[in-house]
This record gives sequence, structure tokens and C-alpha cells, in this order.
Amino acid sequence: MPGFRSALASAAAGCDLASVRLEAARRRLGAAAFETPVDPAVLEAERRIAEAAEGSAAHLRDDPELLHAGSVILHEGRRFPLLVPFGSRGHLATGADARADGVAALVRAAILHTLAHREPGEVRVAGIDVATLGATFAPLRPLTDAGVIEQVATDARGAAEVVAAAEAQVADSIAGRRTDRLLLAIASLGEASRPLVERVYALARSGLAHGVTVLGAGLDELPQATVMHQVGDHVAVANPPSAPISRGERLAVPAAWPEPADPSFLAGEAARLAERAKEAATLTFDDLIPDVPLSEDPANGLEVLIGRDGAGEVRLRFDDATPHWMVGGRTGGGKTVFLLDVLYGLASRYAPSDLALFLLDFKEGVSFTEFIPTARDDTFIPHARAVGVESDREYGLAVLRSLSRELTERSTVMKRHGVSSFAELRRHESYPRIVCVADEFQVLLAGNDRIAAEAVAVLENLARKGRSYGVHLVLASQTISGIEALWTKKDSIFGQFPMRVALPGAKAILEVGNDAAARISLGQVVLNPEGGAKGADRTARFPDADSEVMGRLREQLRGAHADFGPPRVFYGYRPVHLAETLPGERRPGRALLGREVSLHLEAAGVDLDRRPGRHLAVLGSDAAGGEALEAAAASLSHHSAPGRRLWAVDFTGHAKVQDISYRIAPEEFTAKLAEVPDDTVVLAWGLDAAGLDRAGQHALRELLRNGPARGVHLLAWWRIYRRFLDDIGGTAGREDVACSLILDLPGSELVAHFGQQFQHWNPRPGRALLVDRHSDPGSGRLIVPFTREEQA
Repeated sequence: MPGFRSALASAAAGCDLASVRLEAARRRLGAAAFETPVDPAVLEAERRIAEAAEGSAAHLRDDPELLHAGSVILHEGRRFPLLVPFGSRGHLATGADARADGVAALVRAAILHTLAHREPGEVRVAGIDVATLGATFAPLRPLTDAGVIEQVATDARGAAEVVAAAEAQVADSIAGRRTDRLLLAIASLGEASRPLVERVYALARSGLAHGVTVLGAGLDELPQATVMHQVGDHVAVANPPSAPISRGERLAVPAAWPEPADPSFLAGEAARLAERAKEAATLTFDDLIPDVPLSEDPANGLEVLIGRDGAGEVRLRFDDATPHWMVGGRTGGGKTVFLLDVLYGLASRYAPSDLALFLLDFKEGVSFTEFIPTARDDTFIPHARAVGVESDREYGLAVLRSLSRELTERSTVMKRHGVSSFAELRRHESYPRIVCVADEFQVLLAGNDRIAAEAVAVLENLARKGRSYGVHLVLASQTISGIEALWTKKDSIFGQFPMRVALPGAKAILEVGNDAAARISLGQVVLNPEGGAKGADRTARFPDADSEVMGRLREQLRGAHADFGPPRVFYGYRPVHLAETLPGERRPGRALLGREVSLHLEAAGVDLDRRPGRHLAVLGSDAAGGEALEAAAASLSHHSAPGRRLWAVDFTGHAKVQDISYRIAPEEFTAKLAEVPDDTVVLAWGLDAAGLDRAGQHALRELLRNGPARGVHLLAWWRIYRRFLDDIGGTAGREDVACSLILDLPGSELVAHFGQQFQHWNPRPGRALLVDRHSDPGSGRLIVPFTREEQA
């Protein structure tokens, strides 16, 4: 380099002298139409410069801060590369925009040079090309697909958003939040407003020192920039810092635009750089999980590593700024994998005493089976408190209700301690932060019924108040359109979800007009902390889940936190049976019928005490009614009160019941009704087939009315609802049967006898409505009826 600089200085001195003589001669000759002879000293100087430049060009081109912007043209066909300061050393501007082929070639060359000479993640690219609608960037499409070129604006609004993002880069750099650089490549601004142009000029003045380099095609007044103008057949270069052949503020000799690159070269180089960026931006699932589980402090929020983008690792937070998230993506778009990345990452960084997970999946799938013990693997994530697999809407509502009650409790405790934030509460009480994830949550809110209305109200309460009490929601879905229950509440609820996570195929997660999710591929995600606003997007790559790593973490966590048992799991598709009940759930005088669809999944039944009307009617033709009655008989026989008898009669011929004190023959039933001794439970299968005459109905009604006082109770299954009403005396006998297990009877048939509150009951297989006028006046409980053990 010293030899080159010496030759360059000597040649430049000769060239300057020759140029002065040449200019003087031209002034004297005026517009003479003949070719001016070239001074031999000039030709010699040019020869020496060209030789020195060519000898060092390869080395200089490897400097990331020098851009090959074209060729310097000398006499006798000599040329050498025009290298201009670029990157952190200077901006570059042109008089024409990218509608000129040479300018378009320069823009592409500048982008490829910048990316090729920087490590992935050191520099990001954003483009503006209004006049040619993005045609300048089209040959670099692989870089756009990979998220390396983050955005290409093709209209005035998009251009303003890109400039705003560049301004944010400067602000973040000043604040110490970013260390990477941004290349703002303006290929054309079209008819841009003067205020927008002035914003670009202001960026140029402060950008070099704070992470922004501007390539401004058509902006020849750009501060701190080398400026290239088309002059006739050549290019004039102004403001060339330290240029060896210069006359004040311009290059003393003409230049030429860079030659347009071969399309195959552009495509290949763009693909190579895109693939390099993908590899650098890809983490494995193992990278997300520390080797040893951590115990970070959740007082000021939860943080989790989810992947990488061009600027490095990407971390997301649950805190006051982004308390709730909304996640969207089509089927197969990676939504489940992304949620696993987040939840396993959180579980590896926070103790179960500091983080509680409530997980709901409302559609068929295996989103959350990786958190619970299964037949093939008994490990689990101890942070999970409740997990719903193919959850019922009622179960989801029960979980939300419990979280709402938790808010109330924490509010009371905070008032007692005189604090107003979760961080302050943690100084007094060790409450965990709660993250509730509802996958395909739109199922919970679908329709226009009582469940949807209450779920919307509870969601709104949680969304508005959750951030203050350490309760965070993640709502995941393929779409949020068509949810009738949200017509009047959509903004008040979703406005509380600033973090929007859009996977491929996401609909309605980002704001209208923000199509960032349409430009990503599998394994990528758009993160937007501004409620989906256009221009606030960050594209990252996240890894696929790894079952081996997940199994290792579950084993580690189970061993480290043995005092936390497995979560309560609600399997929406699975039948249940009496053998699954715990000893504490059984007690004398309680007939168990199934498991309640609630947060804690308690065993559901009826207490046979001496209050009037303590009888049970199982109503509906579903065979599950007979099996539920068998479970009731088994629970009573195994935990019977002292001296209590069990009598049974079967009009169906299919009942399977043991440990019965006395079996009544169907033909003897009417006669026996008047002979039932005190402290006896009478169980009847298919009582609608008894064909009770007037005397039989009278005996039955007498037993119903006066039996409980003597310890006599009837548990009977009527397959025909009309027969039940006739046998008990219609509305006159309504209070004589306080408990009912309703199977496949629609709500419209129930209102006359049970009340208008049951008009929305929609029967479905594997579910029943348990009504107890004494314990739950005015309402019912959804249960999963017990089935025979061999079918469970």
C-alpha cells in the first residue's frame, strides 16, 4: 500500500497540473470543433494511476467500508474501479433514481456488497422503491424471503413507515438498545413529499454515528454522501472524500455506472447470502433450554428466548408493556411448535413456585400432551396446574373463572399491603406469575349463548386487569373472524393484546394492510409489539421442538421440584369410570355419578340425606344413563351408611350391579313400593317400562314425598321423559325429585319443568347435566358420566 499511495500522490500532482493547463486552453479556444491534444504528462500520470489502482483493487474491494460504485474513465480506454466510502464511513446518493439502469445496478451492488462483507446479523436492509414498484429489488427476492431485506415499500405510506423504522434504529442506538446497522436503500421515492425528504436528510446527518447508512437514489442533496450525477454519457462524482484525482469537491475525471450484473449471478448471490443468513439465524430447540434449569426472578416480568433474526437472539417478555399475546397461523404453520418453544423455555427459567401454567386446547390435537404424564411417559412439567386436551367450552370457562377469582384475591392482598404492582406484591407474598394459553380459543367464544357471553366478560376482565396482578393470557387461533360474541367487545379485549405473533397464513392477527405474515415461510414468525401496526414487525426464525430435549427437561424438573405433583388433566374425548375416584371423594350417603367439568375435576354426585325431595331421576334414552346409575349403586354399596339397604329392579335387562341387598322382580315392583323399609335406597333401571297404573303411580308419589324423612330414596332411570312427568304427577311433583341427571334431552323440552335457565342446554355424547335444586338452585353442572370400567 505505501507504494500505491506514493504513486497515486505523484500521479495526482501531475494530473492536477495537466488539468489546469487543459482548462486554460479550453477557455482560450472556446467551442472549437476539434479534438484537443492530450498533454503527454497527463497520459503518463493516468497510466501510473491505472496500474497502481488495478494492482490494489482486489485488496480494496475486501474493505466493507469501500463500495465499488462504478469505474473511473481515463484516456486511451484506461479504467480503474471507483471505490467510494460507504457504510459507517459515508452515505451514497445519485441524481437519478433507479429508473435508470445504472442506478438500479448500483443499488443492487451496494446491498450485495454490504451483506457479503458483514457477518449475518450485523446489518439489516430496508428498501423503498415507489417509482418502479419494487422492480429494483425483485432480483434479490431470496433475501426478502429470508427476512434479510426486511421490507420494501412501494407506496408513500410504506415509505414513511420505512423511514420511521430507520428513525427508531437511530433512537435505539442512542439508547444502547441496538448495536447492529441498518442500510436504508432508497431506489426511488417517486413524488415524495418534501417533509419525507427532509426526514431522510435528517437521518443522513445523524445516521452514520448511530447505525444507519443511506443509499439515496434521486437525492443529490443528501448530507455526508458521495453524490453521482449523470452528465451526458458519463457520470460526474461530487464530494469524493480524499479522492486522488479531484478538483475541490468533485472528481476531476468522469466515471461510469457499474455494469448491470448477470441475472443468474444476482439470483445465485442473493440465494447464497439468504441461506447464510438462515443458517446463522437458526437456533436448535436445545439452544433454547439451559443445561440446568434456572430460577430467575419473575417480579418484573417473564422473559424467554424464542429464536434469532438478523440482529441476533430474539427474546420475548410478559410484562407491563406486553402483558398478553395473540398468536395466529394456519394449520401446519408451526403454531404448536412455537407455543412449545415458549412454554418449555419459560419452564426452564422459572421455578414452579414462580410460574404457573394453565393450558387449554379447544380442538383435536396434541398441543399440550407434552406437559402431562401419559401411558408411555410418566414425566410432566410441574409448572402446569391444569391442562385441557380437546377441552369443553365449559371447562375453559371454569379455568377463566378461577383466574378471575385469583385476580380478586391478589387485589385484596395488595390493598392490605398498600402496594399497586405485582413487583411490589412479590416483596410481601410469593405469588407466581400465571400464563394461561388457550389454543383455538375462538371455539370458546363461538356462537351467541350463555357460555360465550360469560367467557367474553371474564376475558375482558382478565385482559384489562391481568398485567397489574401477574396474570397473562396467550390466545392462539387460526382466525378470529366470525366470532359473534365479540362483535361489541373485540376492541376492548384485543386492544389489551399488544404482542401479536403471526405465523405463516395468519389472518386478522396483524392490522389491516399489514401483510408481513404473507411474506414468511415455515419456521419463521412475525413479532409485532404494537398491536399489529404496520412498520413495527420483526421477523425471526424459531426451532422445531425436540422430544428428547423435552423429555430430559421434564425429568430434571420433576426431580428438582418433587413437592409439585402432576397437573389436573381434562381429556375432553375420554370417558371416566368410578375406579378413578380418590378415597377422599367417596363418602357414605353420597351417590357418585361422574366427574364434574370444572377446574379441579371433582367427582360429582348427590347426597342422600333426609331433606325432602332427595331422590335422583336419570332422564334420557342414552345408555350412559344406565351406566351412571350403576356407578351410583357401586359407590353407595362400597361406602354405605350403617344399616342402609340397597334394593334394585331392572326393567332393561342390561344392568350390571353387585352388592345389592334385595333384587326386586319387575312384576313385583308396584307391590313392593308400599313395603320399602326405612333406610333403603331403591335403584330402578328403565322405570318408564314399568307401566305403572294409577295405584302404582300413587305408591311412587307417596314414596317420593315422604321417603327421605324415613331414609328412603329412589334413584331411577326414565328413558322416556314423558313417562317421568306422568309418574311423578307433572308440575305437582316437581319438588319431590330434587336431583336430575339429564342426558340427551334438548333444553327446549326442559324449560316447562326445570325452568327457563336450562333452555340453552345442548346435549352431546359423553356429557350430562346434573341438576340439584338444593345445592345449585337455578343452575346445573356439566359432568362426564361414569361408564363401565371396561369401556373407559
